[in-house]
Amino acid sequence: MYESARVKTNPYVVGVTGSVAKTTTIAFHEHLLREAGLPVVRFWSKRLTPLLVQTHYVNRVDEGTGFIVMEYSAYGHDHVAELARTLPPNIAFLTNIYDTHIGPGQFKDRRDICDSKLRIRPNSVTGYLNQMVLNDLGIEAPEGWSPFDVDQEFIANNPYLPPTLRTAEMQTTGRLLAKELRIPESVFINAFETFKPQERRIIAVTLKDGAKIFFDGDATYGSRQMSWFETVNGSTPVMMVEEVNFGDEDLDGQHDLVRKLFESDSTFVLDTEINRSRIPVDINPRYLSASDFRDRFNRNKGGYMVYHKALATRDNSFDPENYLNRKF
Repeated sequence: MYESARVKTNPYVVGVTGSVAKTTTIAFHEHLLREAGLPVVRFWSKRLTPLLVQTHYVNRVDEGTGFIVMEYSAYGHDHVAELARTLPPNIAFLTNIYDTHIGPGQFKDRRDICDSKLRIRPNSVTGYLNQMVLNDLGIEAPEGWSPFDVDQEFIANNPYLPPTLRTAEMQTTGRLLAKELRIPESVFINAFETFKPQERRIIAVTLKDGAKIFFDGDATYGSRQMSWFETVNGSTPVMMVEEVNFGDEDLDGQHDLVRKLFESDSTFVLDTEINRSRIPVDINPRYLSASDFRDRFNRNKGGYMVYHKALATRDNSFDPENYLNRKF
């Protein structure tokens, strides 16, 4: 069925890989293409497999589908390559590399992760690779890849997006895609201004007194949490951690990242038995009692603050805004 559908259709496929912000980036690419009046579908899943890609395609792609945007995730050495063989992209982006999925049976180090993700690009296809990745690993751009510098300023204001490098990467890849497809700059700017992150990954919350903060309700992945601190304008968030849960992540491969996150001067963790049991014993966070946690929250709200409650937003009925307004 999949091969038959592929013969009858020929959408342009935009592929994104990297360690952090793939979902948000392809959601922005989808929004950009829609704002340009182009027919597009987005393939996304927490565990996107070749079979799931085929299922998405059969069920959602028809002769009128001009574009597909898809994230190519790496859960093993060959995962990105398998996804790329199943649905080869027409343009590929590699955005960033973190110490994620490092451990026995997974990846040895960041270079190993990078080599895996580079396999997203079939021969002769346009590929864009973040220059920061090359600098960090001390390597040159592989043949067929064009390095890009991340935009250091945002083209417009978007209240839903934090001032992070991941937002800047999203903007930069969107700009490159718009240029490739000859989408007018005015359409690109409007898309950035009106984009709202999908899948409840980044939630902008407004409290009753008008203070604005970001709510992070996903798993406590070291790389994703640390990315809140990597800002374009040099600002440092206050990270209020109500509940820790690393999900199925192997902490051995990202221990240094977790230490840097939880031993930051601006990270504060609610002192509970659960949180103490989940944070490695050799890492020393700033634990706060419930009353001190409340005081710290109220003292710092209104600035650049991130409130983390692991796995909370996986419950679709959970409303972060109402929750925080009731709690504080």
